[in-house]
Amino acid sequence: MRKLELTAEGVTVWLTIRHATVSDAMQRGMLAAKAAETDYPSDVEQAVAVMIYPRCIACAQGEIEQNGERKSIEHLTPLEFCALPYEIGEAWLEAVLEENPGWSLQPLEEQDNEKKD
Repeated sequence: MRKLELTAEGVTVWLTIRHATVSDAMQRGMLAAKAAETDYPSDVEQAVAVMIYPRCIACAQGEIEQNGERKSIEHLTPLEFCALPYEIGEAWLEAVLEENPGWSLQPLEEQDNEKKD
């Protein structure tokens, strides 16, 4: 389990990232499926909503504060996630993948090849 406090561009998140449970894996799949059926303003936002947002939300708990408002990350929408400062999104995803390497964005074949090198 990892605890993170990240701040950039006036946005702060407090996160606890855990090793995924069966329920977390199911939630990740359900969030990705819902995002795949939703029309987003751009292809980039669609890709983040399908690939990155579900991974980051499914195995994390915490809060976000921006513009003086604080809320649970479980209420963070895919578009709000897309609008996070890069530093926060990158560190959040990195922590998720460190706790859950099987959730890597690389195909399994590429992961196996990297291990052999």
